[in-house]
Amino acid sequence: MDDKQYDKELKGFLWHETGSTVIRKGTMQINGEEIYSAIVKTKVKGEDKYELMVSAGLLHLNEEKKSERSPDIGGPITWNNVQYKFGGWKKVSDKGNEYTAVSLRVKDDEETVAHKTEVEEAPF
Repeated sequence: MDDKQYDKELKGFLWHETGSTVIRKGTMQINGEEIYSAIVKTKVKGEDKYELMVSAGLLHLNEEKKSERSPDIGGPITWNNVQYKFGGWKKVSDKGNEYTAVSLRVKDDEETVAHKTEVEEAPF
């Protein structure tokens, strides 16, 4: 067994999921806040399991990367009333499996103000 220790805080991995289906999407209101969510059905050991997934933010594909180190997907997210910058990078494991390495960074006040201004000035 590998004894390496990794700092997992604000980092993670997402894999390609083939056994899950989004069966419902929509919004619900909690404490006056509208929450975008989905019910996802997954078969686990032959039995259907249902999970409620809650959106933390809208992500966008990075089609014009500034450098090789730029994320392939990213965007602002909010979790527990803290705003983060989310980034995801396409990777391939040593076994040839595709996955996305993800990282979060707490947004500083200037980024938060700039994003709020962009949203407030949106034409729709």
